[in-house]
Order: sequence, then C-alpha cells, then structure tokens
Amino acid sequence: MQKRMKRPTAADLADRLPLRPVACAVLAALAQKPCTGIDILEAVNATVPGHPLLGPGTLYRLLRELRQQDLIERSEPKEGSRDERHVPHTLTPLGAAVLDAEVARLRRTISLAARGWQTT
Repeated sequence: MQKRMKRPTAADLADRLPLRPVACAVLAALAQKPCTGIDILEAVNATVPGHPLLGPGTLYRLLRELRQQDLIERSEPKEGSRDERHVPHTLTPLGAAVLDAEVARLRRTISLAARGWQTT
C-alpha cells in the first residue's frame, strides 16, 4: 500500500509546520510501530495521565486528515477484521520527515526558553 514519493523538500515540510500537538502525538506514536486506532488512542492519552488528549471521534477525524495530507497510510488489516478500529496505520516517508522537522522545531523552542530562564 505504500506510495512511492520523492524525497520531501523543505517546502513540503514548511507547509505542514507547526503541527497541532495532538497530530504530533499521533505521528510520534506511529513512529514507534504501526498501530491500530485504539493503540494510538492509548499511547497518546498515556502521555498526560489523568487528562486524555483524544477521544475516539477526534482520533478518527484526525487519522482521516493525516491520510489526506499523505502523512500516514493504512496498513493491511488484521486477519478477518473489517472494523476501522483494527486497521493499523503507519507513517509515510513524508510523515516521518514532518515529524522529524517538528521535533527539531520544538527542540529549538525549548532551547530558546531554557536560555531565557537561565538569565533571570
């Protein structure tokens, strides 16, 4: 199912940044391994114990948006499953590049904030 795509350009990445925090969290969960919707939901919501970031409706709408942006794609469903909750998703090469660029952007922001705190 994986599409062949040219190497993402700086423009491809810049047009997609910054990511919304919840979109970044979903891509980060998928960077670990292909995941079903329920696996993504659990991984993302575990990042902030006691304060879920995602509900099922928001998750599946976000997965659809990320597929439309070619950042993720569906993998082969589990044997005998027709339920969307059991279809694994994976990062596309573009999705991985966008996630890497967002992580680098966030690191620069954190570094800037840390330098500001050190001077006060």
